[in-house]
Amino acid sequence: MASKWFMFKVAIVKAVVSEETLAKQARKPSGWLGRNILKPMFVTGNAALNQFIFDLLAVQPRDKLLEIGFGPGVLIKQLCEQEPASKIIGLDFSPTMLKQAYSLNKKFIKRFQLTLIEGSSDDMPFDFEGFDSVFCANTLYFWQPPEPHLNEVFRVLKPGGKFVMGFRTGEQIDAMGLHPSIFARYTPEAVKALLLSIGFTDVSIESQSGFPVDSFCAVARKPLT
Repeated sequence: MASKWFMFKVAIVKAVVSEETLAKQARKPSGWLGRNILKPMFVTGNAALNQFIFDLLAVQPRDKLLEIGFGPGVLIKQLCEQEPASKIIGLDFSPTMLKQAYSLNKKFIKRFQLTLIEGSSDDMPFDFEGFDSVFCANTLYFWQPPEPHLNEVFRVLKPGGKFVMGFRTGEQIDAMGLHPSIFARYTPEAVKALLLSIGFTDVSIESQSGFPVDSFCAVARKPLT
């Protein structure tokens, strides 16, 4: 029932906003629409996927983590609360989401536990091998092509570091009717093959039933040598 209600709200938004505009806003939220429409949809629609990512990360004390495309900053907030000894950096290219996430996470920023940066994931301003874990949710579709972004993830991970990438399958995106020129479609098998081609090892695709649709996460490691 909750899933149907969420999809009904999506349908209402699509009735008053063009599919292309909605897709562009999902990729890079901005202005009134980003703050008041996309942000609530992200918080509700991504809650189960974010929790799945949180569980798979299994963060350890004093880990250094990077989230790419942090959106309103909800998952970052949960990680800061659960692992106060960790160091977290967030990277997002939407100034609107940067402001939203900053407002939500002020206390962690003031404690120097969290740093939020505006930037793009295909040219990240970080040193080689600086992070124990890198994670993202619902960013893969917008990386066209994906290789420059994934190569950067590989570069900034420590040897043995973990990458967790939450995503929706192409079938799920088709069911949502999201614009094909902005939302690239992937099967779980294609995601695994893509990560292996970058050089990741121990790649697995995990799935979990959830709202508004089942959640999928790719989990991979950077080789130790």
